[in-house]
Amino acid sequence: MKSVTGQQDFRLFYNQSIYPELRHLELRRRRLLRLLGLSIVMLAGIFALEIYMHIFVLTMALFIPVGLWIAYLLFRVKVYYDEFKPRIVGLVLDFIDNDINFGELHYETRGSLSKDQFLAGRIFTGADEYEGEDYIRGQIREMPFEASELRIREFSPSRDRLDEVFNGLFLIGDYRRQDMRGGVLLLPDTQRKYLSRSERAFHLLGGRRVRENLLPEFEACYDTYATPDVRIADVVSEDLQLAILRFRLRFQQASRKKEIYLSIIGDKLYVALSQDRNLLEPSLWINTVSFDVAQEFYEDLRLLFDIVLELDVLN
Repeated sequence: MKSVTGQQDFRLFYNQSIYPELRHLELRRRRLLRLLGLSIVMLAGIFALEIYMHIFVLTMALFIPVGLWIAYLLFRVKVYYDEFKPRIVGLVLDFIDNDINFGELHYETRGSLSKDQFLAGRIFTGADEYEGEDYIRGQIREMPFEASELRIREFSPSRDRLDEVFNGLFLIGDYRRQDMRGGVLLLPDTQRKYLSRSERAFHLLGGRRVRENLLPEFEACYDTYATPDVRIADVVSEDLQLAILRFRLRFQQASRKKEIYLSIIGDKLYVALSQDRNLLEPSLWINTVSFDVAQEFYEDLRLLFDIVLELDVLN
């Protein structure tokens, strides 16, 4: 769990770096709204004039500039949306990689983990519709990692529709150890009925449900599976269990529907954090200056990174 000192440091960084950027973007949003409002009034006046005068030549003469003006407005709105999240995410990553545990973090708005990478984690088995964005790569201590936001859906076997499989942050870490074998799978108990295929697929790899060396309160919340060649005490340590339980409690206290999933397959680490809403997605109609939203995005990233730090002992 993030320390009080860490909270204070982020608040200070927000005030000095993120807040001024948000204020600048907020001023742009308000200017856009004023421009849109004025344009609507002007266009309504032009159309009213056309209807009143009913001159075909005038209508055709106004069609081109009106069309160009609408295209310009749409372009301005698109630029605002495209620039908002990269600016704020870049600042959050700048704050995180000041920590000695992190190497330089790189961010690509349009980049994403691949579908094959997602399925290789064995946490989920289907991805009929796969969308990703906000790709981040870097290094946590000695472990290189990749992460991105993913939205995964698959066709329902019983209903003619696409069901959501996962929506949130997905991270892949590489231990770079050829001697690592087998696998471990941690699935939240609340999602058991949705992940029965994941459980069956892991059984085909030799994985079985384990209960030894697990805290009773952790076992009540998570179904843990491992292949016979894994010492569960070395991977799912008591410290890791307590950390995940603390994160879970934080979500519950905030009345948020968020879950943590984890697997280690060979020498690859996979961590998924589901989201119940999109963070740092701008709106043209709502004030964008919010410490709480920036802090939640930062905390979710740190949650994934802190789990990696907890498991770095395997290196």
